[in-house]
Amino acid sequence: MVNKSKVAAAGAVVAVTFAAGFATQHLAVAEEPPVSVVTLSQGVTSAPFKIKANGDRKILYRKAVVQPGASTGWHYHVGEEIAVIHSGTFTRIEGSDCSVEEYGPGESLVEPVGPDTVHMGINNGTEPVELYVVDIIPKDATAPVVAAPDPGCDTEGYKGAGGRP
Repeated sequence: MVNKSKVAAAGAVVAVTFAAGFATQHLAVAEEPPVSVVTLSQGVTSAPFKIKANGDRKILYRKAVVQPGASTGWHYHVGEEIAVIHSGTFTRIEGSDCSVEEYGPGESLVEPVGPDTVHMGINNGTEPVELYVVDIIPKDATAPVVAAPDPGCDTEGYKGAGGRP
């Protein structure tokens, strides 16, 4: 005599096993395309700029993160720099006139070149500022920026800026 409950249980096991095998075969992950492009960040700027190279240049592509309360310190750029703010709010202080500008996600800034363009960036917010940066610098440059002395701007009230000496 055949036990109907054992036959039903065996049939259920076969059905589940078949269904699992079918699902596994037909839910395979698609292969990656041979070429893929992902936009990491994008921003808009109204700042005019021109890139002119007199000789070989080195191109740097960097991700910079400025933690809450931190600053870049006073510095200038040895070559052209274009930055996109991906997250957070970045406060930039211009050393020549102590003017302050804020940049948020989706905005870009173009940094001027040379020792007469000293400036500092500060994160006064509560979340990290994440920037994607392209630097176009002389091929023999050892770094894209050079530290500069404080130009005397009153930075009191800006976290990480150190205030006026």
